[in-house]
Amino acid sequence: MADRLNLVATIKDRANEIYKKVESLRSIKGRNQDAIMAACLYIACRQEEKPRTIKEICSVANGATKKDIGRAKDFIQKQLGLENDPSIQDMCTISAGDFMRRFCSSLGMNNQAVKAAEEVVEKIGELDIRRSPISIAAAIIYMITQLSEEKRLLREGTVLLFIVGFLFST
Repeated sequence: MADRLNLVATIKDRANEIYKKVESLRSIKGRNQDAIMAACLYIACRQEEKPRTIKEICSVANGATKKDIGRAKDFIQKQLGLENDPSIQDMCTISAGDFMRRFCSSLGMNNQAVKAAEEVVEKIGELDIRRSPISIAAAIIYMITQLSEEKRLLREGTVLLFIVGFLFST
């Protein structure tokens, strides 16, 4: 799963450690193994500060649903006593900035546009906007491409297809 998401070795290793700890408790017998492994990967990404969305993890999870992965994540946290761990406490807080560079890179945006998008994300972080971080990142990318000299991305529909595809993929 980690290879399909192009994740670095440290995340793979962390996910393996988490899985081995849970497996050693012998409490995962009879549970959806794909969901357990996907949840380990999800937690590892968060701990290594390279968050992926549940949708992204779900896309490589061999049939495990978002609901299965969410339940498995909660189960793992409870089994390992991670509910009160400060490094995981912040796990649910994701900002648009966590996705910005990766999204811009996927679209092939130039460095100037990426820097502009990151600056906008920083400024928006000061505001109390209660929207999905992915939606915020998508809106910023759209605005930057509108203002940028690289209107090619917009003309080709690349930005819109990427944003719509990402937001509505399962």
